[in-house]
Amino acid sequence: MALLAAGFGLLIATFVHGSARAVSRDVCRDIRDTYEGRSLRLRIDLRSASQAIEPNVMTMEGIGYGREESPVLFSRLDKVFLERVTSEGGSRLALTVYRSEEEMKRLRASAIPPPIMGIPGATQTLSNFAMTGSTTVMLELGAGKKDPDGQRRDIETLLSRLFYVDTEPTRAELEDFVLGHRLQPVGRLAAITGLTQDAVRSILEAAPPPAN
Repeated sequence: MALLAAGFGLLIATFVHGSARAVSRDVCRDIRDTYEGRSLRLRIDLRSASQAIEPNVMTMEGIGYGREESPVLFSRLDKVFLERVTSEGGSRLALTVYRSEEEMKRLRASAIPPPIMGIPGATQTLSNFAMTGSTTVMLELGAGKKDPDGQRRDIETLLSRLFYVDTEPTRAELEDFVLGHRLQPVGRLAAITGLTQDAVRSILEAAPPPAN
């Protein structure tokens, strides 16, 4: 009986602790209302979800990747579509990101073969099907459920480090990106940065050659 009581007490403590660490429902709803359905420019690279369960994890210390060798799906300065924000248990939020709203709609409208009865693992889900066109970012919050204001601050801080929120890159950031990707075609660099092709060429021509 003592062992049973101890086990039950541990279960209750785990449940209470987990609830205390959960993201407040009101906070999650406010963030969804503010950010879902927006196109935002990235400050950092995001990895593909095809090689890791949690391909991108954002904390106050920075971004971590499930597997460093996973391919980059969306690059810094790319505009992406934030389709969904969900609470993932504990003090974590999951962001589902697509290249664009149009691509998200195309992937959702694409026909998914029905499951083949009698064959294990034959069922295909929408998330599996769209994996090559979307990825997930996990936000790790420091504040617990009993501190909703702290959770809001954590989320806003992490989002501002992940995206350019209500702001745009500075000229210095655009020039730094061009120089860091000088092997890419001028047209692509112009499309990503919003600079003219002449401006991109001027930046490249004025910069010293890269060190060997």
